[in-house]
Amino acid sequence: MSGRTPKILLFQAREPGDPMLDHELRCFAERCELSPDAFVSVNMAEADLSSELLEGPDAVMVGGAGEYSVVEGGFDWHESMLELMRAVARKRMPMFASCFGFQALVQAFGGTVETVSHMSKLGTYEVTLTDAGRRDPIFGAHPDTFDAQFGHNDSATELPDELVLLARSERCPHQAVRFQDAPIVATQFHPELCAQDNIERYIAYLQNYEAAAISREQAEEKALQMHRPSPHASHLLREFVKELLA
Repeated sequence: MSGRTPKILLFQAREPGDPMLDHELRCFAERCELSPDAFVSVNMAEADLSSELLEGPDAVMVGGAGEYSVVEGGFDWHESMLELMRAVARKRMPMFASCFGFQALVQAFGGTVETVSHMSKLGTYEVTLTDAGRRDPIFGAHPDTFDAQFGHNDSATELPDELVLLARSERCPHQAVRFQDAPIVATQFHPELCAQDNIERYIAYLQNYEAAAISREQAEEKALQMHRPSPHASHLLREFVKELLA
């Protein structure tokens, strides 16, 4: 595949018309160092999630979610999404999934995802590589501990046997994984977001993160205190694309 631009299928999970659909696509493109034209975006909340979608693209990426939770469920495409994850693994198709995509992958293979208040995080926090992470072709090029952008209420509390743990954080033990027998990587944190991107996401979904109403000015001030640059995490998607093109 070297020498050409890959075709990447980006699965998103947001309400129709949500401005974060375009925001998320732009963020993935920037972190991958690709044009947005390299991506085919599919909003899972609207699409028919047939495995036929996997015919043609070189790789799959899965983003976060606006109003959806694999713990709460209740949306009619939940099982179709999980089966799509299993189909990607059966095809041994390259995939990078973050946050909601990470949780869906864990759940699809029998792991446990729960809403645990002390594990929920928003802002910039440190993640630390495991021994497997230090040996990983993508993560191993980075420091043992580096900053990453967080924004999640649900967390994986038990991993399935198919997933190898690559990174953890202080309060949330499962932060990055690689599928044992397929070129699939997933992170609970958001490598597609820089600090400013994460601030914009926080402001857009303020009602999801704040129990009590606060003004936009208060939110922006709080966000600046919670976020800092995360350059190493921001390079992970670029490294994934390099591995894909090798």
